[in-house]
Amino acid sequence: MSDALVLGAGVVGMTSAYALARKGFKVTVVDAAAGPAEAGASFGNGAQLSYFYTDAMASPSLVANLPRYMLGLDPAFRISITPSPAFVAWGIRFLANATQQAFERNTIDILQLAIESRPAIAELSGKVKFDYGKTGKITLYSNKEGLEKAKALTKLKNQFGADQAALTRDQALEREPALNGYGHDFVGAVWSPYDEAGDSSRFCRNLRELLERDYDVDFRFCLKIRRIITRANSLVGVETETEQLQCSSLVICLGAWTPVIAKTAGIRLPIWPVQGYSLTIPALPSAPIASITDTARKTVFCRIGNQLRVAGLADIGNNMGVFNEERFRSLLATAKGMFPKAGDYNGEVNPWTGLRPVTPNSKPIVGSTKIKGVFLNCGHGSLGWTLSMATANKVADEISLSTHA
Repeated sequence: MSDALVLGAGVVGMTSAYALARKGFKVTVVDAAAGPAEAGASFGNGAQLSYFYTDAMASPSLVANLPRYMLGLDPAFRISITPSPAFVAWGIRFLANATQQAFERNTIDILQLAIESRPAIAELSGKVKFDYGKTGKITLYSNKEGLEKAKALTKLKNQFGADQAALTRDQALEREPALNGYGHDFVGAVWSPYDEAGDSSRFCRNLRELLERDYDVDFRFCLKIRRIITRANSLVGVETETEQLQCSSLVICLGAWTPVIAKTAGIRLPIWPVQGYSLTIPALPSAPIASITDTARKTVFCRIGNQLRVAGLADIGNNMGVFNEERFRSLLATAKGMFPKAGDYNGEVNPWTGLRPVTPNSKPIVGSTKIKGVFLNCGHGSLGWTLSMATANKVADEISLSTHA
């Protein structure tokens, strides 16, 4: 019997396995894919470690733009209403979190998790190679209203440990000369000097080697999970397509698929998938060194080694991650218009789409459940890579306390 079974081998599951193994647990990781970070958001995410850009999705500005998003007038953000009761319930809770007070509270709560995660990821960078870069990040704003709101939020976040600075347009150009070749105008920016970057897929693959070598962690790939087996509100094990796995503790880290599996144990979770896209191309000499986030176009550019990762789009509705060629072409056209000389768009373009597991308040769900022995580490939205070590340590601490109680 394994001391701890981790469902999911994305970045959240892999860091959970690492945190548990370091506490002395015998850990087994189960995933339906053929290897770590092959099926979900960890494979092709934006690559940014956004420790200080932790803005919650639900906000007054998003509500103000809802008609545009619902009518398909914004190429970067689309919302299609679905009659699903789960979607309606999620949407109501999402809107309740869109007040200015809730937005600020949620943003600061996520910020504090990100600050906890940063030193732990830096420590792991000495053990696991993943094109780790201390690049900093520049967030661009296309109008004065958006910039002034960002300045106010920056001032608030800096009171809670962030270290951001507002930049004029000229200061941003001085900070990142590649912006001289930017295809759109902007009025100013926010500089996050301690934000970082890395390849989360490579991180997961190399972390697997470390876990197998140093901690004897067992990996079970190509094993599809059917349900969680419980008896009298206590964990019994997990049923897969081919066998039943026994365990004393279980951590569900299945990203957007977590609600489906958790429901088999009677656990209902307010998580809805938000589909995004990315492309990876060879970086050219004129590519930016710092990570770039364009708030107007909801697109990020990030160097990972000699590659350039471009990620963006947010589609909310009744989807389960089916690749939409038209949406990908929209991202590709946007990228070419923003940084036409940053990457080799005519060379090998590696497309990706995936689902970000978003909660109404954008905060991850971490900890115990009503079922004894079943724990959650899920709902990270677009910040799973950033928050992974903080939430992994939290769930491992809770499991350790419950085991020794």
